[in-house]
Order: sequence, then C-alpha cells, then structure tokens
Amino acid sequence: MDVKKGTTTVALVFKDGVVLAADKRVSMGYHIAHKNAQKVLTITDYIGVTTAGSVGDIQSLVGYLKAEAKLYEIKNSKRMSPKALAKLTAAILQGQRYYPLYAWLVLGGVDSERGYVYSIDPIGGVSEDKMVATGSGMEPAYGVLDDRYRDNMDSEAAVKLAVRALLAAISRNMGTGDGVNVIKITQDGTKELTSEEIDKVIASIKEEK
Repeated sequence: MDVKKGTTTVALVFKDGVVLAADKRVSMGYHIAHKNAQKVLTITDYIGVTTAGSVGDIQSLVGYLKAEAKLYEIKNSKRMSPKALAKLTAAILQGQRYYPLYAWLVLGGVDSERGYVYSIDPIGGVSEDKMVATGSGMEPAYGVLDDRYRDNMDSEAAVKLAVRALLAAISRNMGTGDGVNVIKITQDGTKELTSEEIDKVIASIKEEK
C-alpha cells in the first residue's frame, strides 16, 4: 500500500524567534496525492512543528502533543517550553521504536529568552540546531541554508532565507512543490504569512537573480 508522505521542510532560529516553512505537495511514490497540504502545524501559540513522513502517523502524533501541551498549561499555570515538548516527543517516539511512527518532526518555538529548533527523528533521536531541513528535498535546501544562514538574522531575512531554501528544493526535487507555507513564532505568538506576503518574498528573491 502506498503511504502519503511529506516532502521538504525548513526551520531556523532568528534574533527574535523562529521561522518554520514547508512546501505543499504530498506524494505517494511517483503520484502527487495533494497539492495544498499543511505541513507547518502549531502545537501552542509559541511552539510549532514542520512535518515529513506518513500523514496518518503525523496527524496522530501532533494531536497527542497538542493535548499534552494543553494539559501541562492547565496543571502548571504556565506554558510548556520548546525543550520540554521536544523531550516529550522524543520519549513518545522512543516508546514506539518497535512499531515506529513514520514521522520526522522539526519542532520550533520560543521561551521567555529566545528561540529554539529541534530535529526529532522517527525513533526519538533529538538534536538542537539553529537551522534544520528535512524531507526528500533537504539536500538542496541545506545547500542554501549553509551558505546564507547568519546568527541574529532579523525576521525579514529569516523568512526570505527559509523561502529561498524551499525554492531550491522545489527546483531540484520532484517530490517538492505546489507552493510554500511559512509561520513565524516570537514572544508575540504565532503569525502565519498570507499567500500575498509569501508571493512578495518570492518576487524579491527572483529580482536578485
């Protein structure tokens, strides 16, 4: 049976928070199953994830994480930190290692001090980094990130870099395409960029060529 899968996602830390971005295509082998998939998901107002892998496994895991984060907030009267939620996600995936969930998440969010990005593989390996790409187009995306990422980038530069990395993946990977979704997470919460805002970013990148 073919499994619907995610493709290319990007996450990076900037001066005031994190940017999470992904393409919209979902593939089943060589077949394009969907052209408007949402692979950037919010867990809380201050934490989100990018997703690559099996759609069913991802939906199940993300639903569980949302519930756990909300319960933590109710019980402790404070929001769950990105680090704590990354550890919880890793523990869940570790517990499933003999019947693994086909889900590779990149978790990004902010606490009271700064932004964090964690890559969490399907069997619970977790690593913190300032920039991460996952999925079938991760190689061209990493090429752009490695070349252009800088510490303490501002919000505009971070969004532009994330979109540029995804455009590189779209141009070189047949499983990646059909548009881009982007969210920014700062101390003010989560903001999803509109299609018009993303189009402007893409236009500015093309003008540089």
